[in-house]
Amino acid sequence: MALHRRVRSKSVKIVAGVSALVGGVLAGGLAIGSAGAAGAPASVCVRGTLAFDAVDSETAGKPLVTSVARNANWELWGRATAAGTETRLATGLTSHQDGTFNACNTTGRPMAALRVKFLSSSTGSWRVVSDAKTRQEYSFFSGSRPGSSSVQNLGTVKVPTDMALAWKVVDTTNKLWWKRGNTQTPCWTRNESAGHCTPLTYVWKNDGKKGSWWDGGTGYVMLAGLDPRSQHLVLHEAGHFFMGRLYRENYPYVTNCSTHPMGKRTSQTCALWEGFPDAVAAYAMGDRRYVYSDSSSVSFDKPTGWETGDQVEGRVVGALLDLWAKGGPDGGSWDRTIETLITSHPGTFRDYWRTARPAAGLPVTGQARTLIEKNTIRY
Repeated sequence: MALHRRVRSKSVKIVAGVSALVGGVLAGGLAIGSAGAAGAPASVCVRGTLAFDAVDSETAGKPLVTSVARNANWELWGRATAAGTETRLATGLTSHQDGTFNACNTTGRPMAALRVKFLSSSTGSWRVVSDAKTRQEYSFFSGSRPGSSSVQNLGTVKVPTDMALAWKVVDTTNKLWWKRGNTQTPCWTRNESAGHCTPLTYVWKNDGKKGSWWDGGTGYVMLAGLDPRSQHLVLHEAGHFFMGRLYRENYPYVTNCSTHPMGKRTSQTCALWEGFPDAVAAYAMGDRRYVYSDSSSVSFDKPTGWETGDQVEGRVVGALLDLWAKGGPDGGSWDRTIETLITSHPGTFRDYWRTARPAAGLPVTGQARTLIEKNTIRY
């Protein structure tokens, strides 16, 4: 959750082929062009479910939780002969619903052996890498199966324990992708166009450390070893990236933010810069709290001993969540706020309230004012 200085970074261009795959995520099913689509010729398929075992901070008290890895990239590889060169035959995504995959050889070339490679990424939209310089994704292969049978069912394929949290990050990021607003764009926001999308890159190592941050220079999220246990923490750091894409890297100059206790006054800029990603995490998770990697948590509904006003991070979060809530003044979602942040880049909650909301036609009187005042913000 640490703050980093305002630094401009360059967008990473994604080749047209990857952009096409992003469309597959938008559709929610297999990636466009992946094997096994309707109308495909008779083929040999390797099926199964990709899953991982990991500690989940949101599920306190359980040492390990088994989850499926949704919208994760896979590749089908095969050998024509036992000693032949291995060739990539098809690519696709695990199901956005249950993590299943159906990797089919539709090339028409018979294969002696087939196996599936799994990667810690989702199309070209987000990825988990082990190093910021090489940007090498985590990957592993399933066991090899004969290429002669029409269907090879692998059952549940588990991610190796030492890299399970990489796929937890991949799966968790779906929650923000699905709620990011205008889903007509293949990018994170409509500030970018197909073929020029900036991917969300997480740099993670299984080193047992804690302490994660968003790097404004590279635009990468730096995740410490144990921190991906918390989905809220992952989504908070992703929220910094998302805010950067909305603001077109026109970040505010943030002050007094080297530490930012949730219930203490820092500055108006810090309260928004850290509060908005907190709100991103809670909104994507569908709750009203922040959960740390050690399973301790903060409720935005029941603050205890918090200071007051728009210099307090937690107060800003509570106000945003109330405005976006079902039955609230913003129509039950954050969509109109997301749209206005694309063109209006407020540096403080006061700027958001007095300038961005009126420009977007969002209310600042009546119920809306009552809600922010409930969160001790008064103008």
